[in-house]
Amino acid sequence: MDLADKLLVATLGAFDDPFFGWTHYSDHRKDKDKVALAAVGVQNFDPNEISLKVEDGKVMVDGVHRSQGQFGYETSELHQAYPLPEDVDPSSVSSRFSPDGVLYIEAYKKPKEKKAEAGPVAQMDDKKFSVNLDVSKFSPEEVKVKVMNNELMITASHESEKEGSYASRKINRHFVLPKDVDMDSVVSNLDKDGHLHIEATRKQLPEPTEREVQIMRAEK
Repeated sequence: MDLADKLLVATLGAFDDPFFGWTHYSDHRKDKDKVALAAVGVQNFDPNEISLKVEDGKVMVDGVHRSQGQFGYETSELHQAYPLPEDVDPSSVSSRFSPDGVLYIEAYKKPKEKKAEAGPVAQMDDKKFSVNLDVSKFSPEEVKVKVMNNELMITASHESEKEGSYASRKINRHFVLPKDVDMDSVVSNLDKDGHLHIEATRKQLPEPTEREVQIMRAEK
């Protein structure tokens, strides 16, 4: 390792990989989305003699330098492979040369996938009232659904004790259903992913009618 690499190690921190024979650098002081993959000493090469490509989850660095020596041509070659971390976007890999002959290889992290927001727990349309609830952290025996008058109650309770540690979690949901919901039609099912689905049909109320009300007159 030459002086430039030693200074870089002191600044960034590094570890040597005995398999690939290269030094990996990680600089967490820069842009949080940028990753410093490696720094390679290429003092014996011109920039146009170095090629860099991404292949099979690795950054491949190759270089060939040919010079005229006293007894003919002398050739220097560089072949190194740098594995890409899983959270790095391969299409963002870039490199730059420093004036002191160090090739810096950098890339950006993949954008984090946003978790889909859970939909409303309770929904109602013209035909039915429905409730969807994630109870995947409970066993089916720990989940209870009850109805009373026009109220729907969902409870789930789990308690466990292992090696001196105690864990407890509970769910308690209470819904007051509209008067036009048929409480006798309430059904529930638990899918394989641990989501509880409850539905009840809405009654078809008679259309409002209009009638004239006779006015009674008091006798004189």
